[in-house]
This record gives sequence, structure tokens and C-alpha cells, in this order.
Amino acid sequence: MGIPTFSPLFIGLSGLQAMQQAESVVGNNIDNANTPGYAQETVNFQENNPYPPVPGYGPVIAGQMGQGVQVGSIIRQDDAFYDYQDRENQSTYQLYATESSVLTQVEGILNEPSSNSLQNALDQFFSSWQMLSTDPSDTAARQAVITQGQILAQTFNTVVSQLQTLQQNLANQVNDQINQFQQYAQELDQVNQQIAKVSSYGENPNQLLDQQSEILDEMAKLADTSYAANADGVVTLTGNAVQLASISTPVSLTSPPSAVSRVSGGQIAGNVEGYNQITGLINNLDAFMNNLANEVNSQLSDSSLSPPLVQMFFTYSGGTLSVAMTSPDSLQTGPSGASGDNSYVLKVVQLQNTSLSISWTDGSGATQTATGTMDQLLASMVSNIGMTASGVASSEATANALLQQSTQLRQSISGVSLDEQASYMIAYQNAYAAAAKYIATFQTMMQSLLNMVQP
Repeated sequence: MGIPTFSPLFIGLSGLQAMQQAESVVGNNIDNANTPGYAQETVNFQENNPYPPVPGYGPVIAGQMGQGVQVGSIIRQDDAFYDYQDRENQSTYQLYATESSVLTQVEGILNEPSSNSLQNALDQFFSSWQMLSTDPSDTAARQAVITQGQILAQTFNTVVSQLQTLQQNLANQVNDQINQFQQYAQELDQVNQQIAKVSSYGENPNQLLDQQSEILDEMAKLADTSYAANADGVVTLTGNAVQLASISTPVSLTSPPSAVSRVSGGQIAGNVEGYNQITGLINNLDAFMNNLANEVNSQLSDSSLSPPLVQMFFTYSGGTLSVAMTSPDSLQTGPSGASGDNSYVLKVVQLQNTSLSISWTDGSGATQTATGTMDQLLASMVSNIGMTASGVASSEATANALLQQSTQLRQSISGVSLDEQASYMIAYQNAYAAAAKYIATFQTMMQSLLNMVQP
């Protein structure tokens, strides 16, 4: 007794079925070439069990005979190391890109140099005092001093108000991003449960792993996300990511929770760093304008007179600068009060070139001190923001280059190459056609056999 009559038919059928399934995998790869998180899938073929399955138990033939092919598994082409490296680079890039965007907005608010800038308003303010010193009795010159003081106050108040608005927007963004991070963490937990269930049946949860990969990619954009992967494909968040995923919102960036403070990557960290930069700048401007108001008022006041003369040109309260004098006649330009006495005016003019010292608290809570003239102190604030922005932009460019490199390495493994899939499609098509031809040939043989035995 030989092999079963219809065994060749089964062999040919296995080829048709295997190639058809392989073509479906190719088609799925092509369709999902641009799907976020998708990793190309590969078909692993393996031989069917031979006939007879146990040597010596079956018909007497030359040896075990192959019984065709079957799809052993369909696996994702993925590399955990490249995935993790790419996500770390994504977090770093998002940190610098977000902070750079914030600093660009800050530079736009400061608007230096321009005719509407704080520096220009300060220069025009002192120029008006210079003009008044030449004719202290000129009512128009006195009014010009008051008007320029009002312009300076309005410019300062506008700058601070816009910086505070930007700060509030950043605080809102951070809270929204924390909520989004927590939403992703919940989705990750749900996908992990499904992955564990599918894996327990010995199947490859490829689609679920794609979803998991996309979730981790999105989380990496928001914050540096550490995690550990189990053998069954389940991913568990570790480190600060666990704390961030469970923190209560809303949070205050004035005194943020430790889980927020420890975030060192992603958009959350970039916005927090930008918020701190603005805090330091507002505190710096606050110290500057408070000092300016006090110094101007001091130059116009005289304790040696009886009664002492106190002139409040500026008032500064709650971060708001305003001009207290509303009438040119209320400004006394010298101790004698005579129309030609410009002693106080000259002291204010000299104030522009007088070296002063101011102290403020930066965004990290450290005390900073700066010394220089009014122009130098203000220019220092602007240049510090500019230098910080330039440094962050440089770091952003470097981070972007590293991200592009890691993304290319990752895509070289998990990305879908349409040319490669086209070659597979042709190979499987040819194999399918060959199997079909084989079956047709077997059919012809069987027909001949049947014709031989028919009466």
C-alpha cells in the first residue's frame, strides 16, 4: 500500500492557502504603510507534518513524505531598543521645541528693539526730563514729562500683562497635557489587558501591539516615559511616569507637585521650563520698575527742607506702575520752587547713567542680583532672554537631528517598504500560480486514471 490517492491534492491546496494568506499579509502591510504605530508584518512558513507522522507506522515507502506548507506565524518586525531610543529622542526634541516656541513668544512680547518697546519708552522718558532741565518753567515740557511717564507705565504694564497671560496659557496647557498623559495611561492599561489575554492563547497580538506602540509614542511626546516590557508583550510604566499618571489635576506651576517638577522631557517639561523663564523675567521687571519708581521719587523729594518735600511721581503697587502726578503745576523742579530751579530735574536726568543694583527671584527660586545703569539692566534682561532662546534653539536643532536618525533606524526595521512588499507580492503570486498549476496537473492525472478504470 502506497501513499493516499488524494494526498497530492492536499499538498497543492496547502500551497494555495498559504500563499493566499501571505498575500493578505502583504496587502495589509501596503494598506497600513502610513498608519501611526504600525509595524510591518512578516509571514513565517513551515512544513506540514510529514506522512506517515511516525516512521514505521504506515505504508512501506522510501521515507517520510512532505505534506505541503502552512503559515507558522505572522510576526511584527520590531526592535524594542530602537523603539525606546526613538521615544527618548522624541521627548528631548519636544522639550526644546516647546520651550523654544515659548521663548519666541516672550521675545515677541518684549519687542526689542522697536519704537513700541520698553527700552524706547524708558529712553523717551529720560529725554523728556532732559528737555525739561533746559527750561524747568515750561508747562509744555512738564506735561511732556508726565505724558512720557504714562507711556512708560503703560508699556511696562502691557508687557507684564501679556507675560502673565502667556503664563496662564502655559499653566492651562500643562494641565491639559497631564490629563492627556493620564488618558493615554488608561488606554495603555486596557490594551495591556487585551494583549495578555491574547498571548495566553499562544497567539501574536500584532494589532494590539501596534496600538500599544502608538500610545507609547504619544506619551513620549508629552513627557519622558520610562517603562518595562514583559515577555508576553505587556508594558508597565515605571519611575516618574507612574506618579505623573496618577497625579491630581489641576496643578499649580507656582509650586508644582514633585511628579511635575521631575518631568525632564516632552511638551510638559518644555512648558514648565518656559513658565519658569517667564516667572524670572516678570520678577526681574518687577524689581527693575520698583527700583525705578523709588529712585525717581527719591530724586524729586528732599528731607532737608522744612517741612520735608515729598513728591510722588510714580506709584508702584501689585506689579502695576502708574503716574501719580496729573498736573504739570504739581511738579516742583528744585528746592527753591523758583521757576528756573532745575536741581531735582537734573538729578532725575543723571539717574539714567547712575549704577544701580537690583535683586529678584528666578523661576527656580534662586536669588539673582544685577548691577548697572537703567539702560544696562533693561538690556541685560532682553539679552538674557535672547541668549537663552538661542541656546534652546541650538539644542532643538541637535535634538531634531538625533530624532531623525533614530526614526530612520526604527523605520528601517518596522517601517513598510512598498518596493519590498511589491517583490513579496510577485513571489507569492508566482507560488500561488504554481500550486494551482500543480493541482490542475493532478486533476488531469486523476481524470486519466478514472478513464482507465471505467468500463
